Amino acid sequence: MYERILVPTDGSTGTAHVALQAIDLAEQYGATIHALHVVDETVEGLTTDAGEQLRKQGQQAVDQIERMAAAHGVDAVTVVEDGDPAGGIVDYAEAEDADLIVMGTHGRSGVRRRLIGSVAERLVRRAPCPVMTVRLPGSDVTVPDADAAGDIALEALADDGHDASVVGVERQESVWVVEATADDETFLVYVDPVTRRTSVIDRGSGR
Repeated sequence: MYERILVPTDGSTGTAHVALQAIDLAEQYGATIHALHVVDETVEGLTTDAGEQLRKQGQQAVDQIERMAAAHGVDAVTVVEDGDPAGGIVDYAEAEDADLIVMGTHGRSGVRRRLIGSVAERLVRRAPCPVMTVRLPGSDVTVPDADAAGDIALEALADDGHDASVVGVERQESVWVVEATADDETFLVYVDPVTRRTSVIDRGSGR
């Protein structure tokens, strides 16, 4: 049913949750994930150091999705482009013959939506394939600090039968990354700061 699943990302909070929804589908259907970040061409200074920083952040966002996909045995393609976000996503979906687009939405309404606009809404109207929108909470405080992220990671590892300890915790753009060890194995656990969902990567023996 699905061979190519497109996951547009801006690297914001909730990216990990959206990616996991797409990865779940990719696992079921043997599909490839296409992680796409479109740097908004209307943002001033794209030719300056600030523009390069935006592209770097975009690359980090799609690389994160690629790592999560790999942890689940799912192939992934990563792309960073400049352009109009909604238009760039539609063009990419058409060029790659995407079967499904999975993206997050905060469900803004009223004046705020009219002022800011909604990439998701524009995409639903123009996309050449079905669009699955993942509703995200409006707050990112459900995992407020490194200690909380570490505890959630340890719970996930315990559910998998590992008595682990945390080695380090890092907050990246849109996800907590927890490094942990159990016996002679090392793990990376991605913890979504909004939904608390986890993705465990077994990095093998630490020897």
